Amino acid sequence: MHEDVDQDAVLRARNVLLGSGRPTRRQEVEACRVLARVSPATYLPRLSKALIYLGFSDEYRKLGEAQLALYEEAVEVARAVDPSDPQHTDLLMNALRWKQHQLFELARRPEGLAVREEMAGLDRRTGGADPDTLAGLGVDLWARGLAEEGRHREAAELFEKLVRRARPAGPSEGAFAWRLLEWAAEAEAAGLRQTALAATGELVERERDQLAAGRTGMRSLFFALLRLAELHEGYARADEASAALDEAAALLAELAAHGESKQWSGYQSTYWVVLLGLSGRAAELPAPGRAAPPLGAHFHEWSPDLRQSYFAELPALRDAVEAAQDPGERFRLHRKMMIRSVLHAESGHRNRFFELLLPLFDEGVALARQTADPAPVARALFDRASALTAAHRFVDALADFQEALEVRRHKDPQR
Repeated sequence: MHEDVDQDAVLRARNVLLGSGRPTRRQEVEACRVLARVSPATYLPRLSKALIYLGFSDEYRKLGEAQLALYEEAVEVARAVDPSDPQHTDLLMNALRWKQHQLFELARRPEGLAVREEMAGLDRRTGGADPDTLAGLGVDLWARGLAEEGRHREAAELFEKLVRRARPAGPSEGAFAWRLLEWAAEAEAAGLRQTALAATGELVERERDQLAAGRTGMRSLFFALLRLAELHEGYARADEASAALDEAAALLAELAAHGESKQWSGYQSTYWVVLLGLSGRAAELPAPGRAAPPLGAHFHEWSPDLRQSYFAELPALRDAVEAAQDPGERFRLHRKMMIRSVLHAESGHRNRFFELLLPLFDEGVALARQTADPAPVARALFDRASALTAAHRFVDALADFQEALEVRRHKDPQR
């Protein structure tokens, strides 16, 4: 035993951890700090974990800098664990994970990004081949951080690698669809048209295969086809967009006639929310040098500072909609506000989700009809059809979708 350690303190620490009562999180941290000095192999790993758990507590949750200090200590403790210990990498990765999260909470983005870059380097050194385990977390977070900073080409390259790693596990893995979606989103943002189309096409094929195998419902394929059609439309590929929309219309007609074959989880509604957010990217382009949410990812995956700032702008957006005089501008602002409202509602109002949101889509259709341009009308009808589909109101959705197709054809009669 180390002579510089108070042996009474060691005895008390052992009693705290080994006694019949359950120690508080703070008591566990204090006891592990003492025991890690005399038995580091045993207590350093436990101390790193205990520091993180203490950071989760109500005592520290509102104390940003103090919470960060705990996570920073957890990182240093994890670094002190013998590298030959099987827990070493996971301990360090987990501590870095919470450190970067807290740095973003405190709007210290450059430091948070530096931690993510370190995590990605740790992944590479340890051969983190599975992007959906702790071993692949660093590359994942770093790619998303690059996306937020507008470094879309670098992000697309990393997401492509993550997709490549995930493919051997098979398309039945739920995370694979999200990988494809983020890859496609970043490729589009980087101006890599063929890559974006290929990734989105692979996403559609994945949903077709999953539907044929009975592993997903028709709504997932419907939403993916809408996204593919939007992409083709944006790239002036009218025939390809029409083909995707026709396939989506056939699916929706089947849903209106017979419904889904069984009840699926809420995953499909979340899928719709993310795809809807991505469809509004053009209205969300940030000012140069300003970070922005990675709209191809679920909002839980955004850094916390961007989540907060993105949703904090909702009241101002609502005011801008009311103040807008030009019908086209009012529709544009309303759609931006509507999409943010959908993302915000999914974060905290799941029980009343569609009750709260569908009136916004009705308003969007009404505003679009006030413009002299058929394009907003088709856009608003497609939007509402997708929302109604997500809400299982398939007959109403089909009526909107068919009208949207007619408006689209009228706008461009050669289709």
